[in-house]
Amino acid sequence: MKNDIERICELLLEMICEFYENDSKARTFGTDTELYHSEIHMLQCIKDNPDLHISAIARKLGITRGAASQTVKRLERKQMIVKEVKQTRGSKVVMRLTPKGETACFNHKCAHERYNTIISEILTDSDKDQLKFLIDFLLQFKKALKES
Repeated sequence: MKNDIERICELLLEMICEFYENDSKARTFGTDTELYHSEIHMLQCIKDNPDLHISAIARKLGITRGAASQTVKRLERKQMIVKEVKQTRGSKVVMRLTPKGETACFNHKCAHERYNTIISEILTDSDKDQLKFLIDFLLQFKKALKES
């Protein structure tokens, strides 16, 4: 059993490292511009939450206002977003996706759907007990990572 557990540990760590390396690489997401992990996730946040100002984006993403502001500037330079003044109870600047930003978000969503398809295909023949075990394992592992 110990060898099996050691093998599971090795495989899990290898998978995490490979996923992290893959996820941290800049990608174009169907555009002519490379985007990093933080940039594509900010674009997705802006798409999913229209009319947010910089402070609200920072709160949603759990980052500082300064980090959000710098990422917004990079996304503007990359022509993924534009700032727009919204006239409501006092003017505020909100972010809007450009068509290029929309394309990147669409392709990012497709990438997530590919992961879902791969996982679904692997688990399709699993019974309820196997799925429950896997869910419980992943939840415990996630909790342990947060506590460490």
